[in-house]
Amino acid sequence: MTCLLLMPLIMQAQTVDKIVAQVGDKIILMSEVESYYYEALQQGEVPEDYRCYILQELISQKLMLIQAQKDSVEVTDGEVEDNINNRIRYFESLFGSQEKMEEFYGKSIQEIKEEFQDDVRNMLLVEKMRGNILGTMSVSPNEVKSFYNTIPQDSLPYINAEVEYAQLLLIPKANAEQKKIAYDKAVDILKRLRAGEDFCLLAELYSKDGSKDNCGDLGCQTRETFVTEFSAAAFKLQPGEISEIVETQFGYHIIKMESRQGDKACLRHILIMPPVTNLNLVAAGKQMDSIRAEIMAGNISFCDAAKKFSDDAETAKTCGIVLNPQTGGSRFEISELAPDDYYSIENLKEGEISQVLPYTSADGKKGVRIIMLNDQSQPHVMNLKDDYARLQQFTQNKKEQEAMIEWIKSKAEREYIRIDESYTGCSTLEEMMNKAGN
Repeated sequence: MTCLLLMPLIMQAQTVDKIVAQVGDKIILMSEVESYYYEALQQGEVPEDYRCYILQELISQKLMLIQAQKDSVEVTDGEVEDNINNRIRYFESLFGSQEKMEEFYGKSIQEIKEEFQDDVRNMLLVEKMRGNILGTMSVSPNEVKSFYNTIPQDSLPYINAEVEYAQLLLIPKANAEQKKIAYDKAVDILKRLRAGEDFCLLAELYSKDGSKDNCGDLGCQTRETFVTEFSAAAFKLQPGEISEIVETQFGYHIIKMESRQGDKACLRHILIMPPVTNLNLVAAGKQMDSIRAEIMAGNISFCDAAKKFSDDAETAKTCGIVLNPQTGGSRFEISELAPDDYYSIENLKEGEISQVLPYTSADGKKGVRIIMLNDQSQPHVMNLKDDYARLQQFTQNKKEQEAMIEWIKSKAEREYIRIDESYTGCSTLEEMMNKAGN
């Protein structure tokens, strides 16, 4: 059963609100249904009964939340924070900057995070509960073949050309002299703070991250939100106290503890980053030339080189393979590739490695990379030989969906469910009501 994504980060539909369903002690509001409905409309046409589908999915989620509570399934504050931060970073990349995102929503990043805390926690609980229900369910080759054979030949989808590629990325590092420049600047700022100058003003003048526009405010966060060195220093502070200089992978921090809220600390900081120049970029390019030469000579595989040298933490875990954010898989249709990625691989043959290429990350950091084209398929009608992995996933999804439907039906028989009369005529909801333990 497909799970609606919570926290869509879209403009809410304005509507007179009311309760449209109740599951146990949990309610579902019309505004929830309408929010998902209008989000879907922005993507294109939707079926006439799409509101019925949305309400069915929300009822299913409430049933899973109720069971999660009974089974003592838990989600940590750190898991919630990490999920929200990942989503914020993704949307910042779409808008181009944190400031543009805040301007669009009319809220600070901290306000956005706080607004979606409960929704994200519930989403993660639903995901964990779903994992508990499905366990380690898998499909056999015979099941994949049987599923494929149920598809009429004239209904087999046409698969566009796709590529799978891997990258090895280097972001230039500051040298000792550049680090000293940054450290000395941080020392000077700390002296000025100790002498009574305003933390907010100095953050706005000198800090090198997005929080500078909000007086260095990082909000109220748990220890797990930050890298180890930062947390270790920050959580030792008393309210109103300013730290010594703290070095992390991002640079040099001066941290101020504003207050404590349970296991959360409300913090501000000033970040001084070592200046990185074109000379650093040239040095990174030379290092990449050497790495590429070692790969070409067969002294190290691309996979091992990515794991050992790449500054992209995510692709380093996957032998450099870049994952498609839309599907979670490793294959991209040509139209899904960013222009720079397309131009980097368009002239490569399978197994070939590009020359050293310039690269700019989503947060504006400049670096260099090499790309290897792992695989490229031609447009074709779906078949068992070329598309086994895709068919395996379809079969897996179908099997999991059927298992979830049976689980939801069984729980609906035991829980109180009430659905507003405005949804009369929704066949799947009527079936659920007939089974509900009202």
